[in-house]
Amino acid sequence: MLSGITLLIIAASYIITLGLEIARIFVRARSRAIFSLGFAVLGLVTHTLYLVGEQRGLIESGPISSWHQWCLMAAWVLVSLYVIAAFAQPGTSLGLFLLPLVLLLVGVAYLMDQVAPFAAATSSETWGVIHGTALLAGTVVVMLGFVTGVMYLIQSYRLKHKMLSNEGFKLPSLEWLEITNRRALIVSTCLLAGGLFAGILLKINHNSFPWTDPVIWSSAILFLWLVATMIFELAYRPARRGQKVAYLTMANFVFLAFVLGLVLFGPSQHARNGSPGKQANPVTESSPADVPAERSDAQ
Repeated sequence: MLSGITLLIIAASYIITLGLEIARIFVRARSRAIFSLGFAVLGLVTHTLYLVGEQRGLIESGPISSWHQWCLMAAWVLVSLYVIAAFAQPGTSLGLFLLPLVLLLVGVAYLMDQVAPFAAATSSETWGVIHGTALLAGTVVVMLGFVTGVMYLIQSYRLKHKMLSNEGFKLPSLEWLEITNRRALIVSTCLLAGGLFAGILLKINHNSFPWTDPVIWSSAILFLWLVATMIFELAYRPARRGQKVAYLTMANFVFLAFVLGLVLFGPSQHARNGSPGKQANPVTESSPADVPAERSDAQ
């Protein structure tokens, strides 16, 4: 119950921040920017305290102990980037694009709250830590690439149709968005590829690698797609500029969302078997490469 209340406070802070960001489009007032930043900082502080308290309770299970924590950490990174950007460029409407993704991650974390944590025997291993951390960082970068891609397309449209009169809706320059988009494409590909390979090695070490598992083959498709997009971007010069690289990063986000959806909610041979109301055995629980099991009422 306490966990749900805390997540509600975190989500409410971010919802109010998003609402104030939307209000800035229609009503120009410096106080709105200050209030939106204040609520974002409030949510971030609560968010941080929640993660610190949870990590102390699972300190022996590795830095990323559950899908619940994984989603909240990804959301924390995105909010931190938003706060930094708000201080560096107060007039930029970055929150309109980042905060919906943050709220999505918090919502998924709430759904994963009662799912048993990863097994300490695997999540604390070197390959398990690399797997979870690389996928976390890669997911955040993919989301940033998606956001900058959407912003690039919107800003390009506004420039083409001379719709820049609304000072309450301010986006970075096309040049900055293009450079950031391209870097996000390359960095996310490297991080996700590293995370997927670490997950494969972790599975091989534990002699559990079911090729028919939809998570396995969908992850393989994701990896091939990422490699293909990076090669295409490096070999085909026009793909390095403008809308093409924006579309590539947005496509990466769609593929990643599909795979994460299978991992979090889809049926998989990775899923642990357990009866409701029975606490999962921490020795036999899955690694970060696994799909979470059924909800445990004991938690």
